[in-house]
Amino acid sequence: MGSGSCAGIILKFSNWVAPGGVKGMLKIKALASHLFILLVFIFLARPAFAAEFPASIPYGETAVFEVEVGRDGDYEILVKYKNMQGQLLPTEAEMRIDGLETVPELKRLKFESVWLSSGEANTDRYGNEMPKPSIQDGKIAEKRLDDSSHRISEPLLISLSAGRHELSLKSVDGTIEIYGIEVVERQEQNFTQGDASGAELYVIEGEDLLSANEPSVHASGEYSPELHPYSAGARVLNFLDDSSFSKAGTRVDYEVDVGEGGWHNISLVCRQAAKTDFPVFVDVLIDGEKKAQSRIGYSKDFQIQALKLENGNTGSFYLEPGLRKISFVISSEPLKPIYDGAQKAMREMSSLATEITRLTGGVSQDKYRDYRLEDYIPGLAETLERWAGECRDMAEYAKKYSGGKRSSVFSALELCEDMLLKLAEEPEDLPRRLGELSEGASSVTRHLAQMVQDMDNNAVGIDRILVHQQDAELPEQKNFFEKLWDGIVRFFLSFSRKEYSVASESKGSLRIWMARPRPYVELLQSMIDSEFTAKTGIRADLSVMPDQGKLALAAASGDAPDVALSVGYVLPSYLNIRGALLDLKQFEDFTEVAQRFPEGLFIPSIYEGGVYAIPETMNFWVMFCRTDIFEQLGIPVPNSMEEVKMLLPELQRRSMNFYFPTAGMIGQKLFPATMPLIVQSGGGFFGSEIGATTLDSEKSLAGFKELTDLFTVYDLPVEVPAPGFYQEFRSGTLPIGIADVSTYNLLLNSAPEIKGLWSVSLFPGLTDESGNIQRYTTGGAESDMIFAQTQMEEEAWEFLKWWSSSEVQARFGMSLQSLHGGTYMWNTANREAFSQLPIPSEHKAVILEQTDWMVEVPWVPGTYMVERELSNAYNSVVVDGIAVRRAMDTAVKRIDREVFRKLEEFGYSNGGRFETPSVSALGQGG
Repeated sequence: MGSGSCAGIILKFSNWVAPGGVKGMLKIKALASHLFILLVFIFLARPAFAAEFPASIPYGETAVFEVEVGRDGDYEILVKYKNMQGQLLPTEAEMRIDGLETVPELKRLKFESVWLSSGEANTDRYGNEMPKPSIQDGKIAEKRLDDSSHRISEPLLISLSAGRHELSLKSVDGTIEIYGIEVVERQEQNFTQGDASGAELYVIEGEDLLSANEPSVHASGEYSPELHPYSAGARVLNFLDDSSFSKAGTRVDYEVDVGEGGWHNISLVCRQAAKTDFPVFVDVLIDGEKKAQSRIGYSKDFQIQALKLENGNTGSFYLEPGLRKISFVISSEPLKPIYDGAQKAMREMSSLATEITRLTGGVSQDKYRDYRLEDYIPGLAETLERWAGECRDMAEYAKKYSGGKRSSVFSALELCEDMLLKLAEEPEDLPRRLGELSEGASSVTRHLAQMVQDMDNNAVGIDRILVHQQDAELPEQKNFFEKLWDGIVRFFLSFSRKEYSVASESKGSLRIWMARPRPYVELLQSMIDSEFTAKTGIRADLSVMPDQGKLALAAASGDAPDVALSVGYVLPSYLNIRGALLDLKQFEDFTEVAQRFPEGLFIPSIYEGGVYAIPETMNFWVMFCRTDIFEQLGIPVPNSMEEVKMLLPELQRRSMNFYFPTAGMIGQKLFPATMPLIVQSGGGFFGSEIGATTLDSEKSLAGFKELTDLFTVYDLPVEVPAPGFYQEFRSGTLPIGIADVSTYNLLLNSAPEIKGLWSVSLFPGLTDESGNIQRYTTGGAESDMIFAQTQMEEEAWEFLKWWSSSEVQARFGMSLQSLHGGTYMWNTANREAFSQLPIPSEHKAVILEQTDWMVEVPWVPGTYMVERELSNAYNSVVVDGIAVRRAMDTAVKRIDREVFRKLEEFGYSNGGRFETPSVSALGQGG
């Protein structure tokens, strides 16, 4: 232990404190019944705990430790730990000291794993190099507790008095094993500089990573002669990917074998195109010890940049002989004043807008009314001027790092200053201009929020790392003529290389088209070659499908693939009625395969008792809630639509509201927004047979009225313009609402300032007569299907069984996220596979429960008209003020006319009908 460290670490007790509920009660009873045995175990375990018996802390549970501090002072806390093997996400935890939250940063701690490079790259069937997923290091890691937002580079300092203290560590997400805790004094850092004279040069390839603290950090390849290595014929991995080395706190480690010790400079052949006219900050560590903080300037192409110190001088680093580890960590510490200032201003502006709304009662458009705001909010003009001054000060502070020049990254600050000064000129008019302050798409708070998001982009790509002395001869950049010649070579080669296209398909192989970008196709083709073909002997060629609309033309011309993947979930309904698809029920084990997915997702692909597609991914709809705002207001999170309505007055008098999905659908309102409340009311779209719609039934009308009343009676926002609910949720003006997987992905990966301050809950459905809450929603996303003209039916079905299996879906999702980052979330429809994906455990449990309520509208001839006219009826009621029944009667007439016309077109003449698609076709009930 370091000086000032505790004399020993003691496990106080090993009973895990579970969250409430039945599980917690059972543990309390178990503790009472076995207390004596537990005490004996603890007594025996205490002396040897730190060295021999690691404490495993599963998700949601707590361990309490004791530490001894020799004297009063400020200390760092060093934790020795290991995350559960196979856990992609870092363990998130919170710590209390003596039962208290002593430092805010201790509420959100991250314990990252070390991810080792897996060595040589994979090569696809076309000779292109592909990065391998990183390998989790199984060794015990050490971490000094720090700010998880990485706006402070140094470890946290905790004030502790002399004596014994309790440290309780609770896992908020993930499972972690604790091998020891030390309380140590901070060692003063001394960034000394020396003479780097000499001619030594060591070159490290950017793609040759030793390790990283994120599994998604990876190498990539570009066809550019500026990069090394380079091949014009096939892609080679030749740089550290910018997008993977972008977030504050991301660390990359490299190794260099130093011949003779001495002072060296470090230069990077790198690209930093994230921030125009502004640097990205990087901490430089040698053998794990921070030696300097450097800046990487803007460059849209790869250029040599020497790592410079804060004073602008080139930094020098002393390297001992032998293998040395050089690490780079993205830092946002220099911008902390701007982060803190912008977020503080946004909170204060939101609070002022709430106060004004409370005073005016929400009636703020009357231009003849004098609100006398200065009588109720003294110093209003001064407050607006103070905010303008703070924006000006932040803009001036940013110029400190951009050579005194204005940077486009912070241009919003000058705009906000001007807007605030104009508002300050006439503060009495503020109730009518709240849209300029905090509520509009171009408000001050919206500009500040977007600026904070832009600040989080710190992407740096690294081609080579040059460890050199002053007289070393550095590599030269390619000149114009070399680049021109390479362009000519690449142009002619493009005529012969047809990768992942129909032209590259080989005879006798299963032809598979996938409607996904190339990274998805490359990964799946690699898995097919190494796993599926190796296991079954069936060869399969995967091709990128840029346009799903061409599938119908391909089927009509007899050139359809054997299998189509990732097609829109509605598309099979258009193809199956034309006889283009194979009925999957003909396979004996279909029922077994179908059980992998929510039953309701099959409905669009069912036709006359046959099933013509299986779900691939799902689009879940859940409720999002800003828990910090609700806790501050003392308002419980609603569980049903009835509770939502009771909640609205509390929100609206504070200038907040509830978001319903129709508000984000500009123009036509789609089924995911219009269907849920109708079905939850017991209504539907058709009867037992396809014919006249039942939308005008009493139950359907009741559900439709529930939907429109939300806007006409309860005053929910009718439209939320782009960027929509995501941005309003971040700012707090819409602290609760219903949204889908795309919003979830954005909040999880692009809203670091509210991380840990929001939660997801089940869809707040309608309560039925029995008191049960009905939570039905849609959930369709993409599906997979086999074409009827295939000559390889059994092989195609064997592939779909393999591809849709829990094991393959989970491995594909984890590999995708490991290689490309958290934004590449694979929302598989296979529920067992979804339970294994690297998603926060609390969220995963809610989403999986919501899948039990997923059901789709039957997509039959004319269903497009049902969706369109239901949207028109909604607009007629909400926008035009037409009565509910009158609007629905008009819609029903148009729907029936179109449905019967389509039935006749497809051979169901004279008003003929066929059975409504139902999950009973799956052969498993329901």
